[in-house]
Amino acid sequence: MRRPAERPEAGRLLGRRREQGRLREALVRLPAGDGGLWLVEGDAGAGKTTLVESVLSPELRVLRGGGPGSGVPYGPLRTALGGHWPGTAGAESDVPAAVREAFERLARQRPTVVFLDDLQWADAATLTVLRGWVVPSTGLPLLVIGAFRSDELPRGHPVRDLRSQLRQAAGGKDRHIRLAPLGPGDSALLVRRLLGGTATPGVVDTVVRRARGLPFYLEELASAVVETGDTTVVPESVTDAVLQRMARLSESARAIAQVVAVSGSARLDVLAEFGAAEAGVEELFDAGVLVRPPGAGPGETAFRHALLGEALYTAIPWARRRRLHAALARALEVRGAAPALVAAHWEKAHEPTRAFPLRLEAAEAACRVHAYRDAMDMVERALALWPARADDDARLRALDLLGECAARCGETGKAARAWEQVALACQATGDHAAHARIARCLAGVYELADDWPRALAARYVAAGQYARTGRRAEAAAERLAAASHLHSAGDLTGAMRLVREAWQDIDAARLARTAELRVRAMGTEGLIRTKLGEGAVGVELTRRALDLALGSGPDTLAADIYYLYADALEQRTSYPAALDAWTDALSFCRARGLDADAHVCLACLTPALRHTGQWDRALQAGQEVLARKDAPDVARMVAAGEIGLILANRGATASARRHLARAAAYARVHELFGLDIDTGWGLARTDALDGRDDSATIRLRDLTARCLAREEHHYSVAALRWAATYFGRHELRGDLGACTDALARIAAATGTAEATAALAHALAEAALLEGDAHRAAELYERALALLAAVALPPETAETQARAGIALAAAGARTKAVERLVGAYHTARSLRARPLASTATRELEALGEDIRRRLGSRAARQTDTAGLTRREGEVLRLVAAGLTNSEIAARLFLSTRTVDMHVRNLLTKLGCHTRTEAVRRAEELAVLTTVS
Repeated sequence: MRRPAERPEAGRLLGRRREQGRLREALVRLPAGDGGLWLVEGDAGAGKTTLVESVLSPELRVLRGGGPGSGVPYGPLRTALGGHWPGTAGAESDVPAAVREAFERLARQRPTVVFLDDLQWADAATLTVLRGWVVPSTGLPLLVIGAFRSDELPRGHPVRDLRSQLRQAAGGKDRHIRLAPLGPGDSALLVRRLLGGTATPGVVDTVVRRARGLPFYLEELASAVVETGDTTVVPESVTDAVLQRMARLSESARAIAQVVAVSGSARLDVLAEFGAAEAGVEELFDAGVLVRPPGAGPGETAFRHALLGEALYTAIPWARRRRLHAALARALEVRGAAPALVAAHWEKAHEPTRAFPLRLEAAEAACRVHAYRDAMDMVERALALWPARADDDARLRALDLLGECAARCGETGKAARAWEQVALACQATGDHAAHARIARCLAGVYELADDWPRALAARYVAAGQYARTGRRAEAAAERLAAASHLHSAGDLTGAMRLVREAWQDIDAARLARTAELRVRAMGTEGLIRTKLGEGAVGVELTRRALDLALGSGPDTLAADIYYLYADALEQRTSYPAALDAWTDALSFCRARGLDADAHVCLACLTPALRHTGQWDRALQAGQEVLARKDAPDVARMVAAGEIGLILANRGATASARRHLARAAAYARVHELFGLDIDTGWGLARTDALDGRDDSATIRLRDLTARCLAREEHHYSVAALRWAATYFGRHELRGDLGACTDALARIAAATGTAEATAALAHALAEAALLEGDAHRAAELYERALALLAAVALPPETAETQARAGIALAAAGARTKAVERLVGAYHTARSLRARPLASTATRELEALGEDIRRRLGSRAARQTDTAGLTRREGEVLRLVAAGLTNSEIAARLFLSTRTVDMHVRNLLTKLGCHTRTEAVRRAEELAVLTTVS
């Protein structure tokens, strides 16, 4: 048998010198810390792997992964890391960061190249990690090269999003290589080298015409010509060429190749179980059909080209394919292979009853590492296999899991369809307890989809089912939640009907805990009656709710119930009523000499004032509490925390940090979760403003984890909404998912406009991060519509700013400008300088005339952070690294004058060091406006 005159590896690099040069330059820069993510794409057989392998140097550590999916989240990355793989049993937010840190730790020890082939088969969790390297880490000698087949990426494939993000990043286009087909001249040259003396013009023209410039096709077609010696048997397609080539092998070799074709890749010990003779295996290696892939483990083998296996697979008789898949499934099960991989073989063996439980097991494993989208895909695949007359309980468990995973991914329609099937089954079987739980879940996803009729129907079903199981208090809670939704939607009569039904549940429950429900129900009824026009009756009824507390015990108990009453109004986002209630409570306590309770009431008034944008009043109230030496520690710490949070919002980070740090320490020791959330959020904001992103990220991850572990549904909302924006801006997808998860739980539990708006905001951040600006804009607008009903200026302004960015990206420039201008004016009225600067910066990016839009005085004050022109000049030279003496010489000033200017600008920026001042100025965009 004749062989090609030249090995294909060398020939495939014809016409690829430019691409080789780009990769080699990247490797030269790598030891200096210039790395990041590179993508190499081309059609199947374009020579992507050969190109990358040709430039890799033995001086570098090279980690390889990829290939057909193993069914395990992070599969390619697990393969590349090998024994360095970190544990992933922790929270969702920990996994991507831990994986990235494992690679980066190796790179810090020695320059490292990670080559991940066949990204078109990579799981969503792996791609999430890769997005973290789209923007290279300065000074980190880590180069990640991902290769994928362009012709195997359908619309909506996540690799397309990854490619788009890379090309949009700074310098990203230079790190993207697209391998085009070879031109006619290079193709002909390659064919001549492969065919040697048999390369007649007619043969060369035929091969070049059929291969269409793809090196793999050229190689296979040329090999077929060499082996047959006759141009008439040149196949009509690459598949025909592969089958003719395989026909020249022995029967034993072909049988072994069939096993490998069915398995996709195989270990030699697995092949031995199928009676594979050593001679047959060696024949396949000698013929170049099988190879040991670079970086593969001991005994691992695969086809030289995937097309070989595909061609062989289609030629295997159907019955034999089924038998081979079943045998492979059993062999892999014995070896403890990933459930998804085993399930795939059982599916192809037409054994759905054996594949289904493995798909569910794989989905549950993905959920444990918070890979919800992968889990959702696995459950859907399992349900598609569902056999007739199978275990209905298992199917319902799968549908329930699908609903949960889809909801966590923001796929509300899919979640609703899954849970609707479970609800129908529960109804048919009379499982009232399960039906109640599923109806509550359905209400949550319907609300998120703005489908109020179905959301209310689900709440009512949940209430009815809870009542049938004797859980009347839960039934009352569902009815009150539904009443709140109807009230928000303007159906006050329907809301009143539900409140009356809630009263029946409360009366039937006869539990001590119904006292709070009574107050809530009476307060809600009074508010609804007031909205219906029964103002006097409604107000009187609301007061009677408080009278139940006032008449039931001592003043101290009444003070506590006053707290609950005011907090209930605030939880329902009725902030004006809540402010009145806190004020009344304060007067009540002062009139009765309950000084300690009065200080607490005054301190608790500050969060409501902050929420409603009355920041100066909040600062005044908080400072009054701090000035009183007899104020309880809890009151002083709440006041300090609120003062710190407002100062953080205004950009005074040094002062804010002092207040927040001591309040945070107190909150942790005394387990005051609401204060813990506010101070943690405030400290994260100060860290972000001071350029301490690592610290901010750690704080927000801790905050999110605490919110997921607790059942606090009010103080968490604003903090999680801001954290979602932070995680989205920093492309921390796992953390953003955890935030969305927490907000989804809160929205489902409370149904308040504020919580639902925050959830819509978080989902908008996710959509914006994935490049879907139109969807993001819709979600931000949904959030703004919800916020309009509760009048929360700070939250509204921040959402307006994000909406402006999304609208601009979606091409809605006029609406974007409107949102950004609105955000700016609200921020200016609050003196929230960082937010005002952000709005200004985005308007400038849109080419707007800032002075015309915002007013010259306001724009100037925002742009310069209150710095004089001279202080701005000094700050710019400080940022350039000049000393005070050098600045004095440059500006023809005395050193003492420069010292004075530096002290002044540090004070105005709220910083202690020159480095902090520069970071702060960059955050406020001051450097660009004073230059």
